[in-house]
Amino acid sequence: MTSHTRRVLELGVGLGLALTLVLTALADWHQRTAARVRADTIRLHILANSDTWDDQLLKLQVRDAVLAAIPEAVTRADTPQQAAAALQTALPALQNAADNALHRAHSAQPARLRLERFAFAARDYGGFALPGGEYTALRIELGAARGRNWFCVLYPALCLSGAQSDYPTKAENALVFGRYEVRWAVKDAVMQIINKK
Repeated sequence: MTSHTRRVLELGVGLGLALTLVLTALADWHQRTAARVRADTIRLHILANSDTWDDQLLKLQVRDAVLAAIPEAVTRADTPQQAAAALQTALPALQNAADNALHRAHSAQPARLRLERFAFAARDYGGFALPGGEYTALRIELGAARGRNWFCVLYPALCLSGAQSDYPTKAENALVFGRYEVRWAVKDAVMQIINKK
């Protein structure tokens, strides 16, 4: 083997190792950031009774009534824990809003509301995307809850009209809103490797 061939092989191995380290760091960043997004998010999840036109329309009427009844304490909360506590306190009023929407629509379907942790698949909402995993969610089940569902984010307030919210870190905003530039991701990954040494 000539010295030139050996240098090319060494360079190739070195570049391969560097690429492996950067990709590993990026994967680690993504996992840690996704975990923070899940911890900092409260979702709204409404399941319609069925996929009939009437049940889907009813789902949207309940959605509108519940969103209108969300207290400012949720949208102005400084932490997801404060928002969850405000939602828990507001559950009777939110239940009442859902029940009233059903009553106005002359529906005998029950609405069951609860604030719990649920598993969600990764979802792209068009303007933002959320990683899959377990989230705290206000879940509303209408009737048999076998129809298409509707999702949004209550905290930060991404689905409330007029509300403008962000996540607490740049990395979370980048992951959710897709504003993370690869060149900065690579730089951050390399800096994390250097800082761990």
